[in-house]
Amino acid sequence: MADKRVTIYDVAEAAGVAPSTVSRAFSRPGRVSAATHTKVMATARELGYRLSAPASQERTQRHHRLGIEVPDLTNPYFAEVVSGMQEAAQEHGYLLLLLDSVEDEERERESLESALNVVDGLVLAGTRLSDATLNHLTKRIPVMVLNRRVAGLDSLTPDYEHGMSQAIAHLAEGGARSISYLCGPVNSWSDGERWRAARAAGRTHGIPVHRTGPYPPTAQGGEQAFEELSGDIPPAVICYNDLMAIGFLVSAIRAGVKVPQELAVVGHDDIPLSRFVGGGLSTLVTMKRAKGRAAIERLVRRVENPSAHRTPVEGSLPVRLVTRASSTVRPGAPMRGNR
Repeated sequence: MADKRVTIYDVAEAAGVAPSTVSRAFSRPGRVSAATHTKVMATARELGYRLSAPASQERTQRHHRLGIEVPDLTNPYFAEVVSGMQEAAQEHGYLLLLLDSVEDEERERESLESALNVVDGLVLAGTRLSDATLNHLTKRIPVMVLNRRVAGLDSLTPDYEHGMSQAIAHLAEGGARSISYLCGPVNSWSDGERWRAARAAGRTHGIPVHRTGPYPPTAQGGEQAFEELSGDIPPAVICYNDLMAIGFLVSAIRAGVKVPQELAVVGHDDIPLSRFVGGGLSTLVTMKRAKGRAAIERLVRRVENPSAHRTPVEGSLPVRLVTRASSTVRPGAPMRGNR
């Protein structure tokens, strides 16, 4: 039947689905169930239906471009990660196509679909898509995931457990009797890992850790968190990111809360502004530019020599705590306790 130019309608009839379903299975696999996708792909192979170049596993035409997805380019954290990516991409002769999803899952999905025809691979720096959708995506194009682990995909994640353990130990030494974790987006994998690590570290140090939120991962989200907690401010908070921590910290200072004597604040990311707000924000640090470079280098190897990397590569990056005035109690100062 392959000699008769098998069409999408032939595949649909043989698979018992609508032609539009076959089209989605090839162009937007995240919009069909995994079972339907498998059935359509198997039927297409049996009939000899030839895939178009963008959807084919064998991508013979090189564009020398890589797509970079970020959830919020206005966050200085991602700007620094992308800077590292740009350096590595230029060294390897690739251009970057930047896709800012602005924390919108549907916009991210549409942007990635649009990019598939014009890039050789994708780095997802903060994807909110499901594991199933990402696994469908990697069947069509090489994918590298940052700040998240997905079975079957190359990934690079910070050591959240070690980082959170440092933060909890530091706050415990400063006298905090309880800690609140101000969480970020509900569909953020890294947020879930940070919360899990915070609970485990809290149990180790005998300190209750409470979760509040979710809040937008912005300074405005931190302001919102402070407003909601202002009637009963915890002695210490660890925030999803530095932007949220800065919003919370500034709101506390404006309200006359003594930092760090009455309130300790710790963030994540060490963005440049964190050094200058409130005498300095304590924060958990990863090597952002190095992370960006490593992501591009691994993706380029996958693109240029796919047969040499048949199994996914998972990597971990160290996390360290940088202590500043927002959490460090001077010797002899009153200890923080339950308010």
